[in-house]
Amino acid sequence: MRRGAAVTEAPRLESEFSGGGAFSARGFAPLWFSGLCWHWGRWAIAFLASYHVNQITDSPRMVQLTGAVMWAPLLLGGAIGGVISDRFDRRRTVRLQTALLVPFVAVIGFAERSDQLGILLLFPFLLFAGIGWVVDMTSRRALVLDIVGPHRLHKAMAWETMALASGVAAGQLLGGAVADRAGVGAAFLGVAAMLGVGLFLLMWVPRVPPARPEPAATDRWSDALADRIFEVVPLGGASHRPEPARNSTLAELRAGLRLARTNRGLLSILGVTVMANFFMFAYFPAVQLIGDEVDATASQIGIIGSMTGFGMITGSLVTAKWGSGRWGLAYTFGVFVAMAMLIVWALSPNFLIAAITLYVASCGSGLFAATQSTLVLTTVSEEMRGRAMGLLSMAIGALPVGTYVLGEVAQQLGARTAVILMACGGLAGMTLWLMIRPEVIRRTGPTP
Repeated sequence: MRRGAAVTEAPRLESEFSGGGAFSARGFAPLWFSGLCWHWGRWAIAFLASYHVNQITDSPRMVQLTGAVMWAPLLLGGAIGGVISDRFDRRRTVRLQTALLVPFVAVIGFAERSDQLGILLLFPFLLFAGIGWVVDMTSRRALVLDIVGPHRLHKAMAWETMALASGVAAGQLLGGAVADRAGVGAAFLGVAAMLGVGLFLLMWVPRVPPARPEPAATDRWSDALADRIFEVVPLGGASHRPEPARNSTLAELRAGLRLARTNRGLLSILGVTVMANFFMFAYFPAVQLIGDEVDATASQIGIIGSMTGFGMITGSLVTAKWGSGRWGLAYTFGVFVAMAMLIVWALSPNFLIAAITLYVASCGSGLFAATQSTLVLTTVSEEMRGRAMGLLSMAIGALPVGTYVLGEVAQQLGARTAVILMACGGLAGMTLWLMIRPEVIRRTGPTP
């Protein structure tokens, strides 16, 4: 279902509920659990790909390139993903991208089990998975707001961040354990099954009526029937009823890009996101390299990587506890904490210290992640939410660039030095940016 420009807002699901937590909103529970499967599967894919490449190439550059390739669509396709989120039924978009990814993951699993999984097959798969990430992020998080409403958004986004963080933890922990015992191929097949469960759960997520003109009373039954048919078979040919006025896709894309220039609050938020993803989160694939530095096994590397998830869960719980607090302050403070602790993590002498320090760093990144989407979605008007999330996706697109830079530095100077230099650069960059654009610090989340 396409999303047209609203003249009179159609009934929204959030109007049916008052008070309570996010799970009291009809449809949030299956959406959240399907997202849990998605995040577990996505992070398992990232871990298994970098682990497999490290085993077959032993090259820091190639290991970091796995992350760069998977996250590249965030930079290149974020704005388009935002337009898709605003123009089409978000629930159907999420279902479609998941349905397309499941068989591709299974193919990768069977290829590895038959010793056919090389770079030429793995990297295109990672690119495809990255495209799915863009589509899912821009549509799923806007759909969360559609379902729970603005007054429960901060709680819903805290839960959403916990799902993401648990995926970082479980994806790497289980991925490392299964890869150690049954092989990378079996782990990929498990991921395919998990994504299939998530796809099944989406069947219980209700469709949120798109914002469009209210039809005449005599036409409502026919419109409802046509909408019901459209859910099963797309309508073809000329329509028997007039379409609401709609801007072109190119016009909507330009309008979305203008947001970053005209909305100072949003620009300040996006600048912090760029800094965090370029300098801070670029360490994700480097977990393999630091693990090698402390002589960790595959399972132990998975445990180190899982500390990212457990720390982010802790940060998310703290954020949820705060309720309607200074979200901008938590957003920026979390980045400073994480970058400072990454320096300590890079100097870890053994497995235990590496796990503990990465956990503490990730508590900071949990504060950042739990407030990020809330700030973006509440800084713009309703009809621009999808495009704002697309801009956020583009800002997160600094991640593959930072990942590549860290890999090149690690190739020349070693993994420890690369992480330290990136973290120090991030601390300096964040300080300078907040001196120029401090608006995000004063932003607050929605109040009940």
